[in-house]
Formats: sequence, C-alpha cells, structure tokens
Amino acid sequence: PDTLPVVEDLRVDAREVLAGTVADAVPQLRVPSADNSIWPLLSAIAVGGAFLGSIYTPWAVVWGAIPVSIGFICWFWPKGEPEDEE
Repeated sequence: PDTLPVVEDLRVDAREVLAGTVADAVPQLRVPSADNSIWPLLSAIAVGGAFLGSIYTPWAVVWGAIPVSIGFICWFWPKGEPEDEE
C-alpha cells in the first residue's frame, strides 16, 4: 500500500493504549494507561535487593518481601475515580 494506516480517535489529554485482536490485529478497544510513577522503579530495586540478599542468606527473601509488598501495594493502589465510559 502507498499509505500507512493511521490511528484516529485517541484522546490527547490522557494516555491510552490501543488493544487489538490476536489473530488479525484489528483495533478492538482503547485501554487507559497509568500516569508516571516512581513505584515500579522502587519495586524493581526491592526485588533485586531481595534476590541479591538471598545469595547470602535465605532470610533475605523473608525480609525482602516486606519492601516488595509495600512497593506493589503502592504501585497498584487505585489513584482516583475511574473515568466514565463514553
């Protein structure tokens, strides 16, 4: 084809990801994406620290689960009201 397909009707005031069907890659729905957050980085550092500590002592897995759990809870905690469907 001479022209490439263009995605239309995505919001410009919020992050959205276009999801499509598996077999045909036909656009199926728009999924809202999360805002910027420091929690994924802090969770990754905590998981890495737990893995590194587990080399030296198995208790690092137990104690490392605490900051990992805090990071995951803060990362996935709802940030506000869900947006209304149009």
